[in-house]
Amino acid sequence: MKRIPAETGAKALRSKTVIYSAILVAVICVFSHTTRAATAYYVSATDVYARSKPQSYAMGRLYNHTNTGQGRMDIQYVDSNGWAYGYAYGYVNRCVWAQYSYRDDAGVSRTNFRTNGTTVSDKCRTTNMYLDTSEFTNGEIFMNSTNTDGVIVTLASDTNAWDNWRWDGSATGNSLYRGVSAAGSKWKVRYTTKDGAGVMARPCSYDAAGSLSCASDWHFIQRSSF
Repeated sequence: MKRIPAETGAKALRSKTVIYSAILVAVICVFSHTTRAATAYYVSATDVYARSKPQSYAMGRLYNHTNTGQGRMDIQYVDSNGWAYGYAYGYVNRCVWAQYSYRDDAGVSRTNFRTNGTTVSDKCRTTNMYLDTSEFTNGEIFMNSTNTDGVIVTLASDTNAWDNWRWDGSATGNSLYRGVSAAGSKWKVRYTTKDGAGVMARPCSYDAAGSLSCASDWHFIQRSSF
């Protein structure tokens, strides 16, 4: 049997060690990249609705606050229709969808966000990204055969109104506070929040001709008001 010099064996061992170390570093780099796939974006529009999935239930708003958490969304994914998924900060503080880009009336492509290119860790799941209604409602969803986007109600008592809702179980709205809507006012309600205390809705009013119309803006009001 041919004897391998100790020095030669040591060199071979060192070579293997270097190779294994390089492989380990490469693996670590790959995993580091996959766990830091999101990019921090900031709202460049006036505000943007946070939604459960593209073109679905509104869950609050993100505002234009330059380089602050109030308007930040860590975007993990943008679909082919310009809808972005990721973790929204500010007054939302949860994983949601938002409209990243769209085409204006002239057909020009516009965006609602901008970025400095900062890469951050993913905070949201990477499968089943559409939120189920059980994740943000208590199951009470208002709709009927003629109104699939809500039902008109008349307030039995005064209610506070907000742009956002606290999703941590605090059972109250979360900035911007829109003031008080008086008893007798009409609202188109969409769903009751998971804690049972709030309702996503939009205010309605009669025009000079006596026709009832509802605003396009969604707010949160108190479920106990009707």
